Amino acid sequence: MFSTLLTKQILHTTDNYIKSLNKWWILTIWDLINFFPKTIEDRTNVLDSFSFVNIKEKNTILVKLVSIDNTKTSGWKLLTKAIFEDKNWFMSEWVWFNRNYLAKELNKFIWKKIILSGKVKYEYWKLSFVSPEIETDLSKTSWEVIPVYSDFNYIPWTWILSKMSNIREYIKLISETLPENIIKKYNFISKSEAIEKLHFPKSKHDFELARQRLAYDELFEINYKSISKKIEKQNLSEWKAICVPLNVEFIKEIISALPFELTSHQKISLFQILKDMEKSHSMQRLLQWDVWTGKTIIAAISIIHSILESEKKWNKIQACFMCPTEILARQHFEWLEKIFSNYSLNSALLVWSTTKKQKDIIKENLKSWNIDIIIWTHALLEEDVIFNNLWFVIIDEQHRFWVKQREILERYSSPPARGELEGGLIFPHSLNMTATPIPRTLALTLYWDQDLSIINQYPVWRKTIWTKVASSDQERQNIELFVRNQIESWRQVFWISPLVQESEKIDLANAISTWQSLTEIFSPFKVWLLHWKMKASEKAEIMRQFANNEIQILSSTSVVEVWVNIPNATIMCIEWAERFWLSQLHQFRWRVWRWEFQSYCYLFPSNWYKTDRLKAMEKTANWFELAEIDLELRWPWEVYWVRQSWEIEFKIADIKDLELVSQIREDIEELFKK
Repeated sequence: MFSTLLTKQILHTTDNYIKSLNKWWILTIWDLINFFPKTIEDRTNVLDSFSFVNIKEKNTILVKLVSIDNTKTSGWKLLTKAIFEDKNWFMSEWVWFNRNYLAKELNKFIWKKIILSGKVKYEYWKLSFVSPEIETDLSKTSWEVIPVYSDFNYIPWTWILSKMSNIREYIKLISETLPENIIKKYNFISKSEAIEKLHFPKSKHDFELARQRLAYDELFEINYKSISKKIEKQNLSEWKAICVPLNVEFIKEIISALPFELTSHQKISLFQILKDMEKSHSMQRLLQWDVWTGKTIIAAISIIHSILESEKKWNKIQACFMCPTEILARQHFEWLEKIFSNYSLNSALLVWSTTKKQKDIIKENLKSWNIDIIIWTHALLEEDVIFNNLWFVIIDEQHRFWVKQREILERYSSPPARGELEGGLIFPHSLNMTATPIPRTLALTLYWDQDLSIINQYPVWRKTIWTKVASSDQERQNIELFVRNQIESWRQVFWISPLVQESEKIDLANAISTWQSLTEIFSPFKVWLLHWKMKASEKAEIMRQFANNEIQILSSTSVVEVWVNIPNATIMCIEWAERFWLSQLHQFRWRVWRWEFQSYCYLFPSNWYKTDRLKAMEKTANWFELAEIDLELRWPWEVYWVRQSWEIEFKIADIKDLELVSQIREDIEELFKK
């Protein structure tokens, strides 16, 4: 019944409208039922005076039409202007764009009353309304609550509103989807009643009641699947993962040997990881961090503990540390090798540029159990890379790997082990790490099959980055003078641009032209170029020279968003800053975070347009606050790059509602316990 295709007979419309609906993937009766209104217009309180207008909300007002006429803007766009007066003879201007028929249609209502609904602007000492909705039949819409739908494919929302009554009878046939005890617990109305109230509300209370019920439904469905998947993984891996008992004294010994003190968030995350590894099923944990909050040392301590403690009880296990880029893998290896060697653990680096002879030696040592830890990139996920006893997999920058790559990594094991266990698989403990500060509610949905640890505490010894959004040419010149002064004091600079080459369609600053202009401005210092189109060997050589201060300014694209550590680089300059999202700007900024030197970040917006979004960069260094702002501005799947494998399209729920998401997950876990 619900899969019945929409036809012009059902909706009493034309083939053109049916085609427009189909282009929006509204093909069946069920699709149209699930095209929910985004809000409501409360016309139960129709205003009759401009004095009562609220400029922050949509208003419905009864007015008299004084005049209406079409005109052309300076850009030759059609503009329809009308003058209306309220009961006190105060006047206001109402404007529509590209509505050619409107002047002719409303001409016959001059000096008559009509109802208009829309948002109000107060500027140039007058009230004006832009593109309001019009109702000339006063008996039809007065004192009602009207659901408001989205316009699409040139179909106005009022057309959708008029057609919903044609499929109203089908709504009563919708069956219940929530468990009975959940419905009783929250005293929910039925699903069919909720959908009916959403499309045909009689009051604000009706609409909110329906929204609450259906939002719970949507979030319940996705979280039920996620928790089911998590429990299924735990059951599949039961007694197929190695149990590593927590040795508290050994952990204290490792921590005390560090040249710095761990933050309380680091200690909590470490404890969560080690307690997971004590269990009889495999660990599936996501370690989420802000830049420089210390996830790598937590991973290193957990590797040392798991290998040496497993050796006391069974055989010494192996661990692998996967990185998305060769630059990152090399940086990790240079630092971690020293730590591992203190505990007589053998580590190796396996990347794309490793010679064939070296690769063969490393692979043989892995197979013969002479290497304890391998740090490598995803480019080497080959069948001939064989581990003898791999039980711990760490994936850095998890959000940069495709889902299938992560699945291969999480179940990577040697052929002998595959033959020993039922189903042909062992289940190594899996620790995934991401440098993207996803708000907790979104992280629970994106990484639904993992437990979550968050580090949001900065080391006290690091200095705050001084951030400034330039607002004029003079300010830019002053910044350039300051940068020259810093270079003369032996400091270095990152200079970021959105594009690699000039575009005829998009007039943006780009790395190449920026490189050319910076070469002139900062002569005789060396300015060089880095971008994604270069070969890996070229990028590696440039980064080597930059690290050695042979290059003073690096004109780059977003390639430096990937973690790179140049201790002497203390200044970050970003052209056309408004073209980047806050998450990217923050990634760039923390490339120059130092404890021994003061660091600086300068944002150069086009036309010196200082948006509220960019001002947030000046006000806060808290990445999670910035992530929330990013989430408000765009769809979460675009923010966090997850359209690669699946996406969730919420029709009514708000993914940012942490309280509701947390409550639903508690309800579902309680269901599974029962």
